[in-house]
Amino acid sequence: MTGGHRPRQAPLPKAQEKQQMIPLRSFDLGLSAILALLGIYIAWQGTMFGYQDGAVPAAGFFPVWIGAGLTLFSALNLIKVLRQSGLRGTVDRMEVVRVLLVSLALVGFVLMSDVIGMLIASVPLMIAVGCIFGARDRRSLAAISAISVGMAIILYLVFGVVLTIPLL
Repeated sequence: MTGGHRPRQAPLPKAQEKQQMIPLRSFDLGLSAILALLGIYIAWQGTMFGYQDGAVPAAGFFPVWIGAGLTLFSALNLIKVLRQSGLRGTVDRMEVVRVLLVSLALVGFVLMSDVIGMLIASVPLMIAVGCIFGARDRRSLAAISAISVGMAIILYLVFGVVLTIPLL
């Protein structure tokens, strides 16, 4: 093998090709249902922090609205998919794996936020998402790590210093 050329891979037989793909309609239905349930959970948890504190929004104000919006738009998408029986196409299983890995990273972020705070927990979250979608070597991992730390510093300066919003 000379000249840096890669050997061409033979196309997958139809049987293997189908094993690696998920019908788009099934994926869309499942994801919409999961996101609608997640939205309900987020809104419900937001109410635990209080919606309003006197004349100003309380800590639960944004989670309630974000959860309600997520629920609404997921439900609308679910209805749209149910009405369209002809939704064709497939989704690569690797894309589903990436969605699941990002979801796990978000769960880790939420769990770490309770212990070390949201700002610091955002750094490993950004690194994890960067690795899931792109970092494949030490150089790109170093770049993603530097960008993640830089973003945390910028978030601290903007919200903690300039806007004087208490950070968790």
